[in-house]
Amino acid sequence: MFSTWVQKIAVRIALTELRRKRWSDSSLDELMETDGTPAPSRLLADRTPGPDLISEQSDMMARVRRILEEELTPKQREALLLLGIQEMPLEDAARQMKTNRNALYKLLHDARLRLKRRLRGEGLTAQEVLAAFERR
Repeated sequence: MFSTWVQKIAVRIALTELRRKRWSDSSLDELMETDGTPAPSRLLADRTPGPDLISEQSDMMARVRRILEEELTPKQREALLLLGIQEMPLEDAARQMKTNRNALYKLLHDARLRLKRRLRGEGLTAQEVLAAFERR
């Protein structure tokens, strides 16, 4: 269940960024020009990630999965799953976890601090992790 959760996070982040970049990369004016010139090469370029990027993303996913499994408690992972992946409202997640809103907020705060500290200890920043999935 946990590995599925981590993969879902990475896929959502990657797809969101890819969609955002795809639509900002081209304009309708470029597509509609019919003066006989070929379309700009960036519109025709293969946008699928190469094997090196796929390998880098896979390695990063394995590192993130390992860090989440080693650093967070089961309750912290459950809270991140409910709020971050399933996008459950805080009140509902607190009720499901049989706790109150303030305790759940504190649990998430502590989890984020632990992850940030561990990433820093591994020589990574959150931006570097996200960047691995934003590149094409």
